[in-house]
Amino acid sequence: MSNKSTKHFLVLLVCCGLAASSIGISINSSGVFYTPVSESLGILRGSFSMHMTIFSLVTAISAFFIPKLMEKYSYKLILTVSVLVAVIATAAMAFAKTIPMFYLLGAIRGLSTSFFSIVPLTLIINQWFEKNHGLATSIVFGFSGLAGSFCSPVLSHFIETMGWQTGYFIKAGVILCLCLPAVLYPFHLDPRLDGYLPYGYSEKQVSEVKKSYSFSFLTVAFVSFFIFGLLSSCITSFTQHFPGYGQSLGYSASLSALLLSAGMVGNVVSKLIIGVLSDWFGAVRATLIMIFAIIIGIVLLIAGSNIYLLMIGAFLFGSSYAIGAVSLPLLTKYFFKVENYAKAFPSISFASNLGAAISLSMVGYIYDFFGSYLYGFIIALIMIVICVGLLLVTNFKR
Repeated sequence: MSNKSTKHFLVLLVCCGLAASSIGISINSSGVFYTPVSESLGILRGSFSMHMTIFSLVTAISAFFIPKLMEKYSYKLILTVSVLVAVIATAAMAFAKTIPMFYLLGAIRGLSTSFFSIVPLTLIINQWFEKNHGLATSIVFGFSGLAGSFCSPVLSHFIETMGWQTGYFIKAGVILCLCLPAVLYPFHLDPRLDGYLPYGYSEKQVSEVKKSYSFSFLTVAFVSFFIFGLLSSCITSFTQHFPGYGQSLGYSASLSALLLSAGMVGNVVSKLIIGVLSDWFGAVRATLIMIFAIIIGIVLLIAGSNIYLLMIGAFLFGSSYAIGAVSLPLLTKYFFKVENYAKAFPSISFASNLGAAISLSMVGYIYDFFGSYLYGFIIALIMIVICVGLLLVTNFKR
């Protein structure tokens, strides 16, 4: 069986489409709907953005049973059903008029997209790539930022010219187009079932690392890393409020949407960089570099007196997505070893989605009650500084 083939890269490519749809479109472009929908229906931004909190909470809970379902049933069947449900639920958002309906559709979308999001995608990458694992992970999740950066201004334009209802129809269509290659292309979770070995697979390397590692959820290392996953992912939701933040500073809706695009470009670039850095000198050091970039980004967003500083700050802040999507899987594999990955990562993914869920509505309510996003950014700065200490504790106690 071959450990290098075109098939490996085609599987990587279809995974890119799944990441772009489940994260880049379903999550990262959701911020452009917050202001127009809440103003159109006369509801609080925090109340409307709560549907994405529910989305993330359902995604977080589903992480616990996704690996078991993928072992029991054909992933291609799971993928086909989940994509169909996600597309229909997204299109149905255009017909929603009440908060309960948005919340119900948010839950359905969160459950369906979770089956082609971070947990299943990292499991596929772990199976198909032995060598350049960090680069493969960063490429796949880099496409989520790429999709968000392109789709956000496009959706914003259609929302302004044709209404937010049309925006949801377009969003549903884009999700379908990005997922179709993975639905139609034949592949299994285990490359050996397709007649291939993992990319770069080496019997010698595998025999050297095959040791017995004890694992427990009740260790200082896991608890500190769990909190790290919660806090580091919590700040990613701030990016979805960039359009509202720009408008609160007096910029137009179109120009404010560019802040979200800048964040998504930072998302893409940072994910590609962190994967390469991780392969070069380890996931811990690569993550620390991203954290310091985020800190600088927050400072610029708080102090930025013109659109150019805000754009730079938004770009650097986009590095937060690299931690949630790329660092957490790589760090989980590094701290707890590959044989414990399927056991440890669902809990870390739960923490990650829970953090995102909390901040999605929290930031909206901060603006609703205080009339400013400043306090939200200060909270984000405090959380990311705490993350530095948590990462060091985990590395020391592992």
